[in-house]
Amino acid sequence: MYVFIATIFIAELIILGFIISVIRKLRTEINGFNKQVLENQMATISVVKEFREVLCTAQNIMGKTIDFFGQKKREMRKKMLNLALIYTLLIIFKLKFKKAASVLQYALLLRDFWLTIPNK
Repeated sequence: MYVFIATIFIAELIILGFIISVIRKLRTEINGFNKQVLENQMATISVVKEFREVLCTAQNIMGKTIDFFGQKKREMRKKMLNLALIYTLLIIFKLKFKKAASVLQYALLLRDFWLTIPNK
């Protein structure tokens, strides 16, 4: 009986020794990994900051692009509404008044010329 207990105790000591040696090996590997992380920490932080700046710049460019297209869309709607109004009046005047239609065509020509002049 004492031999059985002694055998189990010795087996437990052997297992414990194996576990302790594995823990020591893992600790040295973890310490090495921690040293690498600390050495690369400043470089990683600077890269993350640069990446953040790039993302902010891209976000600003995208916002300005969306604003630009929104402004152009509003301008185009306004021009299309003006054109629709003028051509509607032109059709109405052509049907009823021949001389007024030619005057309106000249006004339309002047308006087109005015729109082609670049604005500052």
